[in-house]
Amino acid sequence: MAAGLPAWLVVTVVAALGFTIGFSKGGFAAVGAVLTPLLSLVLSNVAQAVGILLPMLMVGDVFALYFYWREWDARLVLPLLPGAVVGVVAGTALLAYLPVNVMRWVLALFVLLLVAYKFVSASVSQLRYRPQRWHGPVIGGITGLASAMFNSAGPAYNSYLLLQGVPPLSFAATSALFFTLINLIKLPGYVLAGVIHPALLLTLWWVFPFIPVGLWAGRQLTTRLKPSAFEWVIVALLLASSVLLIWQSR
Repeated sequence: MAAGLPAWLVVTVVAALGFTIGFSKGGFAAVGAVLTPLLSLVLSNVAQAVGILLPMLMVGDVFALYFYWREWDARLVLPLLPGAVVGVVAGTALLAYLPVNVMRWVLALFVLLLVAYKFVSASVSQLRYRPQRWHGPVIGGITGLASAMFNSAGPAYNSYLLLQGVPPLSFAATSALFFTLINLIKLPGYVLAGVIHPALLLTLWWVFPFIPVGLWAGRQLTTRLKPSAFEWVIVALLLASSVLLIWQSR
């Protein structure tokens, strides 16, 4: 845990993030972008935050697959997987061996990229797109790299699916399938690299029940609120977390 922070603050943040994981899987995917940057602010380093989040995300994946069972388009997933494997291997190596302060800077810059994507995402689907065979592996590689380093890989992957003209339900279901596979691919490398700390995870067993609760809340609210209502709140949180990450890395 980060030095100098009260235990109650760390407990509150971790519990809130458990709920947020489920909430993002329940229909508010943009909320998931804040997970790693916020947790990195209260833990010792980025690698520790990413390692803790992976098992939580995998629990969320189980529920997401249940809700979206067989609504996905596997033809969109298969071209991404070869590049994703390469990206995950490279990202895991960087996560394990880059210095702590360097990782904070890299994460802060990545967060700013997520913010920039918010301003261009609306126009992505309007572009004229001609698919090429190499697009899938390249996007898969970029997504695998970002997912392995930060447990967040939205811009490249989302743009790819938007350009395919995927309907909303199929978009959510295909994303659930793809990121379930990505997280399974990441797990062995994380264990070998020492990114996952079993002793620390055992102390956080109480967080996991918050995930299905968050997913239930997300599913309920998707029928009442538009996910876009939260987008500017997420942008503000991302900007604040990137500034704090840079400040911590001084």
